[in-house]
Amino acid sequence: MAGSEFGHAIGLPHALLGLPLSPLVGAYGELLAAQQTVGLRHLGELWVPPGGRLRVLDGIFAVTGTGRRRHVGAGVLRSLRRDRPEPGAVWLLERLAAIQEEDPAALRRILLYQLTHLLQDHPEGRLPATAAGLGVDPAEAGALVRAAARRAPLDAGQRAAAEGLLDDVREHRIRSAARRAALLPPAGEDRPLADLLAGLAARVTAADTELAVARRAEEQEDPERAALHYEEAAALAGDCPRAVRGLVRTYRPDPGDPAPMVSSLVPGGVELRWPSGDFGDTRWRVVRLTRGEPAGAPLAEVPGRPAGGVLVDRGAGIGEEIRHVALPLRADGTVDGPPLVAAPLSVAPAVTQAAAVDGNGWIEASWTAPAGASRCEATLTGPQGRVPVSPAARADGADRENRADGADGADRRETLRAEGLPPGTYELAVRARYVPAGRTGHGTLSAAVTVPVTVHAWPQPVLTLTALAREAGGVEFRPTGGDGAEVRLVEWPAGAAPAERAELAAAELPPPLDWAGPGRTGPGGSGPGSVGHPPPGSLTTVCSVSVLGARALAGPCVLVEAPLPVAGLALRRAAPDLVEVGFDWPGTAGTVTGAVTQDGRRTEFAVARSVFLREGLRLRVTPAALSVEAHAAPRSVRSVLASAGGDARAALPADVAIAYELVPGARRGLRRGPAVLRVTVRAPGGAAGQDLPGFVLVARGDGGRNPRRPDGPSGGTAVCRVTGAELAAAAAGTGTGTGTVERPVDTAVAPGRPYALRGFLIGGAAASVRLEEPPLLSLVVR
Repeated sequence: MAGSEFGHAIGLPHALLGLPLSPLVGAYGELLAAQQTVGLRHLGELWVPPGGRLRVLDGIFAVTGTGRRRHVGAGVLRSLRRDRPEPGAVWLLERLAAIQEEDPAALRRILLYQLTHLLQDHPEGRLPATAAGLGVDPAEAGALVRAAARRAPLDAGQRAAAEGLLDDVREHRIRSAARRAALLPPAGEDRPLADLLAGLAARVTAADTELAVARRAEEQEDPERAALHYEEAAALAGDCPRAVRGLVRTYRPDPGDPAPMVSSLVPGGVELRWPSGDFGDTRWRVVRLTRGEPAGAPLAEVPGRPAGGVLVDRGAGIGEEIRHVALPLRADGTVDGPPLVAAPLSVAPAVTQAAAVDGNGWIEASWTAPAGASRCEATLTGPQGRVPVSPAARADGADRENRADGADGADRRETLRAEGLPPGTYELAVRARYVPAGRTGHGTLSAAVTVPVTVHAWPQPVLTLTALAREAGGVEFRPTGGDGAEVRLVEWPAGAAPAERAELAAAELPPPLDWAGPGRTGPGGSGPGSVGHPPPGSLTTVCSVSVLGARALAGPCVLVEAPLPVAGLALRRAAPDLVEVGFDWPGTAGTVTGAVTQDGRRTEFAVARSVFLREGLRLRVTPAALSVEAHAAPRSVRSVLASAGGDARAALPADVAIAYELVPGARRGLRRGPAVLRVTVRAPGGAAGQDLPGFVLVARGDGGRNPRRPDGPSGGTAVCRVTGAELAAAAAGTGTGTGTVERPVDTAVAPGRPYALRGFLIGGAAASVRLEEPPLLSLVVR
């Protein structure tokens, strides 16, 4: 039946003879993006309610029941906004209504274009059920799938060409439109597309004719005539690279024409600034020409419109030499009049944040290299001319040598250090070099960024620092080096001492030592040096610093210690072979060391603070006389001791002991004779010749069964006496320091029995001699 198959002129006056190859609608990409945002497979789903169907063969109708169908026009589309209030759907319905009002056949053409692709992409696209699944009325589904099967399928590139074709034609991008048209299959029964392609071919031919005339005029050295024909070619094909490049070559502005457009590098792109003048509401097509690209390469168009006479091109390639051309356009988009041409510009951003600091014969510079720079080149000029410098290094340490592009997508910090420089004024110039990817040669250099820097004079370093302890106390400091500079002695805070020859600011130095004389040794460090008396108990790291004006160099250091003296040293013999040593611990000292001298031998000892405070100090000795000396040990083996207090000393005499016992008398028959007192002296070493106390034996009886012992030399009756001289003679006579004296006990003066006996030492030396007593029972006489 006529009208039931595609291939017949049916329905509306603009009905199709076949399925379209192109939607032929402006801004189709924007329309498609909005459709995908709403979540539609095709636009027909927007105006058909759930369960409804589409009829597309004879216009566009929404079928909602048996015999009930509604033609979809602009008014219906706008009324549907109440049912689809979401912003994307509202915008899409309004846009489709405008398209329908402009061309009654356009909306059906778009819908058929989308349905055709959905069927061709579907694995079962040749089945009517597939079309019905897309919402097509079953009465038309068979005809639609047969027509879709006959239409040539388009790949991704052809679809992009078909969907962007009308935009290029309307914007007079004829060369781009021609490239798109070349990708499409023959228009066949798509008469609107065939008419569009015919008109496009005619404009291409006309533009080529104008180009040929312009080239001949240029060959005949008639630039004015050539410029007119290049302008006509640009009016026919606004994106024709040969027309635009030829116009740039041959156009010579008249004295009354506007000034050239000015281009300059700005962060992130190239700023184009229009000359002052009244251009009204002129539209512009701005294109970017790049040196070295093929003559027929498509023009790179700069998007956007100038605002306030300024437009920023953010698509310029780093390292390229470019030139911008602004073509004025008529209302219909064709070129209208001569262009504005900017001067050639190298897209080579200069380095930023360049800075330099100086030190002791060196300069260290840093800067930020723009993203895309292959490398940066620096030159240093001083009082004697150019100074050789090493290539710059990245501050992060990454190796950039032999990289072709040098770009890592981000700005990067680079540093350079030059050493061995004499004092003077220098100038550092830094340029960034750009070599675009795939190019050979040296690339493009940016403008130089210069940084002035002065290398100041620094003091000579202190070479050595010696500290010598003085016999009279204190320490003498002797530095060497620091010629021509002031050498100071300072103490740094704990852990803050700088490394030797570190460069310092004189204003940040610690104050000079207040106990080291004037705190400095004078210029050059010559002379005997300064004498210091460190506070008792201090441990000081004394550092030398050479100073010249506002600059200083750290020098060597020495460790000086002034230990506290040991006070209150006292000795007590706890046993003949054991001496207890007591003293006041010296401050924060960790260890006290000393020596015991006895019998001509010297024995050293050491005791830690924790052990001394917990257990005390006991030394094993002999009974002979001895002396002990003690001092605080240095806290560091590197210390130079500056204390004049000397060692603490104490002496202990020999352990002299006098022992006595009562020896019963000889038995004479049934009775014993008088008892004998035996007194023994033990005086080790040379103690036998010293003064010894006398000895007296005292008896006491009180008439009781258990008499009380005498409590002193005068607490009873003396029954026997031995002088100190007799005891000393007895000890000396044996040669061993041990002697014995025996005396009979005078029982005639003794009290009546029972009585108790007890011996006592008398005389001035009694306190220095130990008395050993016999068992108590042996001193009771009954």
